Amino acid sequence: MTPHDASRLSRPPDDWGAEHFDLDAYLTRIGLPKASIAHGTASGRLTLSDLRRLHRAHLAAIPFDNIDFVLGTPVSLDPAAVVDKLCRRPRGGCCHEHNLLFALLLERCGLTVERLAARVLLGGTGPRPRTHMLLKTRIGQEEWLCDVGFGSDGYLDPLPAWDGAESHQHGRCFRVRAHDHFRWSIDVHDTRHQARLYEFTHEPLQPMDITVAHHFLTTHPRSMLRQSPFLQLLRADRWIQLRGHVLERRTPSGSAIEQVTSRNLGPALAEFGIELTQAELTTLADAYDRPRPPAL
Repeated sequence: MTPHDASRLSRPPDDWGAEHFDLDAYLTRIGLPKASIAHGTASGRLTLSDLRRLHRAHLAAIPFDNIDFVLGTPVSLDPAAVVDKLCRRPRGGCCHEHNLLFALLLERCGLTVERLAARVLLGGTGPRPRTHMLLKTRIGQEEWLCDVGFGSDGYLDPLPAWDGAESHQHGRCFRVRAHDHFRWSIDVHDTRHQARLYEFTHEPLQPMDITVAHHFLTTHPRSMLRQSPFLQLLRADRWIQLRGHVLERRTPSGSAIEQVTSRNLGPALAEFGIELTQAELTTLADAYDRPRPPAL
């Protein structure tokens, strides 16, 4: 048993391990000076402007990255491991890693945070498991939904957590809808289409709930995150995504698509700021064209 394992087993069920959060390392990774939120940490509260700035900076700096899933490398959700991977290394992570990290930041800055489960519907057909995670926090008297782990199809700014709320963000409109007392959704509309990102509930998760969902994503042979590289970055002026062999870059002036093979995989990863060891890159390239079963 490692020290991390022992630490996790000794915690109470609702302890998220905030003592492992490294504010300086996090702010360095997302490119914000500590003074930019110093008033929030000192007073125990962030403003809505602070929350938006942090949400955007995280999305712009830390990519969605499923490389470890494809390689079969164990992905730990222990807080110390998440902080090390996403803050101190040139890597990104999955939705659980991203939103667990962002939740620790918000709690460090004095906000209350609830972790929520969601069923991703965008880009799929048929029922899907509730393996996605988003956050709900409160600024003053208002609740806000945060999600820095959905990638380039997600929202730049937090969304109001009330039925019918709309947020217009760079040519897209995100709408929060309550379908009944249990089932809520976030829909997105733009000039090309409308779609449902995911459905979620407001029932707060416990750490073991996320452990179960994460175990499916990391181990099930039909997990969508184990099929092929899926990397994303979302910025106010640029959207970039690598899905399998297709690298797409989109700006307000247009978009471009490039085919990626095992031979130019390294430079493609570099666009997301990701650096692999030579052994990792070789293994990933070898697996790049391997047939995979249909994703769930």
